[in-house]
Amino acid sequence: MSDIHYVRRHNLPLAKAKKIAQKTADDLAEEYDLVSEWDGDTLHFRRSGVEGTMHVTAHQIALDVKLGFLLRAFKGAFERHIERHLDELLVEAAPAKPAARKAVRKT
Repeated sequence: MSDIHYVRRHNLPLAKAKKIAQKTADDLAEEYDLVSEWDGDTLHFRRSGVEGTMHVTAHQIALDVKLGFLLRAFKGAFERHIERHLDELLVEAAPAKPAARKAVRKT
């Protein structure tokens, strides 16, 4: 069972969603000294006391993280950091919505 489970839907091509998952893992690696590797559409990451996956599909990114006993005290901060970072990257990568057209009334 995961200590952290987080799912975010997206409307991106699979390759772009995987790049976002990798960018998230790379940024976390710098801060938390994580090592990551891909197995198909699932990015596995780990370090002492942390083990997790980001499974990427055409419509969502699902994050599951198991924390070791000593790191469970930092669960909230770790969870907020991952969520905020992943959400920021998904918003930046989201396709621009076309501007709404005003209805023109003919007289």
